[in-house]
Amino acid sequence: MAVKMDPLGAPELGMSRAEILEYSSSMLEASLSGTELFYTLLFAYVVAMYIAGKQLTKLQYVIANAMYLIVMSMQIFLIYHTTAVQNLWIGYAGLVTNTGNELWMISGGVNAMLVLLSLWFSNKIRHPTSEPPSALR
Repeated sequence: MAVKMDPLGAPELGMSRAEILEYSSSMLEASLSGTELFYTLLFAYVVAMYIAGKQLTKLQYVIANAMYLIVMSMQIFLIYHTTAVQNLWIGYAGLVTNTGNELWMISGGVNAMLVLLSLWFSNKIRHPTSEPPSALR
């Protein structure tokens, strides 16, 4: 009686299972590093706008926001890409992952919402709707 033996790894890629898992692990680390950088940039922007937002000209404000949106969009894409690649390589190793696209869609949506809220915050700093109490002037 013949038994079918599936090789561990991906012979078509010329990699062992350990190499595949190592690459998958490096993609997970890249995703986590990207997430860390995303939140660092988010809070740096909020603090910078809180401190200097009122002093910026309209052109400076538009340029700062454009650069911020470009960088944050790239970070969100980086997080998505590294997570997708990590899931692909986990599949090559013959493992099932629970961090599918649904989870990324939720976290990507939350990240996009945080970027929009930070832009709203910076706009409110530039154009406050009420006067501060006289004790805080």
